[in-house]
Amino acid sequence: GAVVLDVGCGSGVLAIAACKLGAARAVAIDISAAAIEATRDNADRNGVTALIEASTTSLAELADALDAPFDVVVANILAPQLVALAADLERVLGADGALIISGILAGHYDHVVAALAPLRVVEAVENQGWVAVTLRR
Repeated sequence: GAVVLDVGCGSGVLAIAACKLGAARAVAIDISAAAIEATRDNADRNGVTALIEASTTSLAELADALDAPFDVVVANILAPQLVALAADLERVLGADGALIISGILAGHYDHVVAALAPLRVVEAVENQGWVAVTLRR
């Protein structure tokens, strides 16, 4: 039943997985129009088109226009982009929400976590030299 935001959605796999796992809906954003097209095509193939809104809206624009924060925010993008988006990632996250970041080299994510303060790490999982970090308020 969560409302999920997928930042840098690429092919939409995280938004689609969230919906298949029971999310009420997902918003998928990316700077690439091709990524939005791929997300929409993949959502259609997976039967979740009605649950996913995909667009090239920037995270800052989304944060400025947001009526209600997201329960879960996922961002599988490189560390420099995560740092640059840190303030807006925090702005779109609900009070009890979880931010899950990935696409970061293991052992090289302390500066990303520092940029996301006051969010705190609740879990870090490493796989093949990459790390996924879950943060909460």
